[in-house]
Amino acid sequence: MPKYSAAMVSHSFWFAEFQAYIELLNAGYSEDDIRAKAEEDNYFKQKTAARTQDLLKVLKKRLVTLDQDYFVLFPSLDISNQKLVNLISIMNMNRLFNEFMYEVYRGELLLGDARLHDYEIEDFFNRKRVENAQIADWTEETVERLAGIFKTFCREAELLKDRGDYDEVNRPMLDLRLEDLLQAKHAHRNLAVLLGR
Repeated sequence: MPKYSAAMVSHSFWFAEFQAYIELLNAGYSEDDIRAKAEEDNYFKQKTAARTQDLLKVLKKRLVTLDQDYFVLFPSLDISNQKLVNLISIMNMNRLFNEFMYEVYRGELLLGDARLHDYEIEDFFNRKRVENAQIADWTEETVERLAGIFKTFCREAELLKDRGDYDEVNRPMLDLRLEDLLQAKHAHRNLAVLLGR
C-alpha cells in the first residue's frame, strides 16, 4: 500500500527561503555552512529556533529531489519559473500532493474549464479515502488543512488565482530550458502536470 504523509499541514511554500538556499549552494556553501548561518545568524528570518529547524529539514528534503543541473539553471530563470522549480520539488517529495497535481490540476488544464471549485478538491480527497486506509484514518480537520495547503501552494506558484467562489486555473509559461531539463531527467509526470498533457 502506498505511504502517504500529512506532514505538509505544517509546511509553507517557503519560496524566498528556497531561493536563498539555492543561492548559497551555488555560492559554494555546504549544507553544514547553511545550517550554521540559519541557526547562528537567523539567515532565513524564522521566528523561533524550532521553526528554523523545521524549515531546514523540509528544504533539504525538497532539494534532495533535484540535482545540480536544476541549481545551475535556477538563477537564470524568471521568478515564475523559479516558483515552478520549488513546486516541482514539493511534488517530488510528497506523493499525495503529486497525485493532486496530476489528477486535479492537470485535469483542469486538459478540460480547459479554468475553474477549480472546492467540491472538486473534496472529491479528490474522498476518492483517496476510499482507495487508501491510511488516508481514511485522517481526521476531517487534517484533510481540510491539507486541501487548504494544496490550494495555497498552487496560488503561490501562480497556478491558481482566488476568485472567491472558485480558483481560476492558470497554465504556466514554462521556460523552454526548464522544459528541456525535465525532459532530460525523464520527469514526464511533472511535464504532464505543467503542460496539461
